[in-house]
Amino acid sequence: MASSNDQNDLTICSVCLEKFKTPRILPCSHIFCHCCISSYIVSPCKSKEAPVGFSCPLCREFVPAPADIGKPATWAEGLPVCKILDKLSRSRESNLCAACQRENEEEEATDICITCEEAICANCAKYHRRNLITCTHVVVPLKEPSVVLQSVISSIKNGSCPEHPDKEVELHCGEHRRAMCTLCATTEHRKCLDVQTIQSITEKTKKGGRLQKLLRKVNNYEQELLMVKKKQESNLSEIDSTSDSILEETKKLRMEVNAHLDKLENEHLNELSKVTKESKDMLNKNIDSVSDRIHFSRHCIQRLQNLEDASDACFMKEYHHVREKFEVLKLETVNLKEHEIKLKSNISKELRKLKQVERFSKLEVLHSRKHLLNRKDIEDVSFSLIYEIQLPDANICGGNFISDEVIALAKYNSTKKGLWLAGLKRNTWDKVRESDTDDTYFDVQHSDNELYITNQTNRSVIVMSSNDFTTVKEFIMQDNLVPYGISIWENFVFVACQIAILKYGLQGELVYRYPVEKSSLYVTVTHRSHIVHSNVKTDTVTCIDEKGVPLWKYVSPKLSGPCSVDRDALDNLYVGGSKSNNVHILSSFGSLIRVLECIPCPAFMKVSERGDMCCVCSSWKNIRVYEIK
Repeated sequence: MASSNDQNDLTICSVCLEKFKTPRILPCSHIFCHCCISSYIVSPCKSKEAPVGFSCPLCREFVPAPADIGKPATWAEGLPVCKILDKLSRSRESNLCAACQRENEEEEATDICITCEEAICANCAKYHRRNLITCTHVVVPLKEPSVVLQSVISSIKNGSCPEHPDKEVELHCGEHRRAMCTLCATTEHRKCLDVQTIQSITEKTKKGGRLQKLLRKVNNYEQELLMVKKKQESNLSEIDSTSDSILEETKKLRMEVNAHLDKLENEHLNELSKVTKESKDMLNKNIDSVSDRIHFSRHCIQRLQNLEDASDACFMKEYHHVREKFEVLKLETVNLKEHEIKLKSNISKELRKLKQVERFSKLEVLHSRKHLLNRKDIEDVSFSLIYEIQLPDANICGGNFISDEVIALAKYNSTKKGLWLAGLKRNTWDKVRESDTDDTYFDVQHSDNELYITNQTNRSVIVMSSNDFTTVKEFIMQDNLVPYGISIWENFVFVACQIAILKYGLQGELVYRYPVEKSSLYVTVTHRSHIVHSNVKTDTVTCIDEKGVPLWKYVSPKLSGPCSVDRDALDNLYVGGSKSNNVHILSSFGSLIRVLECIPCPAFMKVSERGDMCCVCSSWKNIRVYEIK
């Protein structure tokens, strides 16, 4: 990278330390020679499985593939050329004023006109600012490189036509899904029938909710990739742990034998090391690919979120650009596999017969593959009722999946209060464990083999072992508030207490108090740490950030008495309308996805981690189990 002596010279590439040759600008505003950035892109992508982007050599910011995904050799061509620095790089060889040179004069350049794209001397710069025609031009001193670079970046037009950069986008072709200029309309698209003004199609796109729909799909895509990444990182830890266990077992046995095992031990450990490295390398490559897709989807989300105040031209250009990139990204992800590798070692039974041993142990690599993206869009899935559990003596207000087939239910205000673990299967159910108490339990959440239960009798949160229901700890609510719904996210416990949502650490220390409207009984927290709560009296669902700043509020004439709110692994929100007899499914951004009708008085709706089963408590007494497919 460039030395400190070169940092003030805008014409020097920070990679090759030479004058720019066809400088390409990255979204992070760093600029490199075409050849330099092309070589840099290709090099790290060789070790990745189906690469979709790269990191900036300087700031390490992720850059989504600017050209065809999966073809890193062409990505540099998709980066915009910084024409101003290209011209400046050539003119700085003589460091003379371009305007004076046209009059056969030689004056040292002190400034640069961004509009004219040339270096000028102090005298020309003065008259440049005075002249009526050029007084609006952007002129900055060359001795202030940061100002020059900022002006160069600001000069790049985002609303220009992709095919004709010197012309503005004014029209849109619906047949080809392209934003274009008038020249494009009279040439390539002259036979197209669905051509509208950019303002008209932008208004239709915004009103039609297509931006929010695409934003939700990208968000769900990111959440699913995050789950895959978490599983694969856990697999990495498991491989390390298993490898360590095998190593310890090997060493312990090795100490019991004599020198004859030296050779066998070395052969075995070498094999173990090789298998471990190969397995981890394979997973690391897959994780890198998943991480790149997560970065790519976040980049898409950021760009889509930034369109709110963008011009119509920028909006449609960016919208189609992100949509097309996202569609190609999903296609490129279809054939990508999720790896799961397990190590296994079967110690030979004949080890003690030293002279007969030919191999220390047999190492097995259990490697399974499955598609990365297994879930359908929640908008397209069907909910099929499998069976219904009748609990006439119960009054259940809350529950939570402990595993994909076991759910914990809090029995509230019933003849037998307490907890109930139910095993849910495809065609039946069974009672796993039950705990009776005189206290009133309202809601329950699960975290690391522990159950967090809101106890309204003691006005506290009780923490129990999910294995035997023994109490681990208990913490009292601030100001003796009555706890209702509970949610856990990133080592924090969130408790809805009608007039406030209390945020606690897992050990019971109060972290924050969020004032809310009275009758806010249920709460959930999204992957972005946004707090969503429902209010049964105002018929609203509200989302706030970690500081309590409102982000959005959902109100619908079809939603009445929203007594519960929960989310699935992809951050889709499920709001039970106890009076409207339906469940509203929202995106994490507060837009309606669909409504599940004809569900009598849904107290809550929980979706399993796999996303293939959900449990709905109807009328506080009936548990309905649905298959999602």
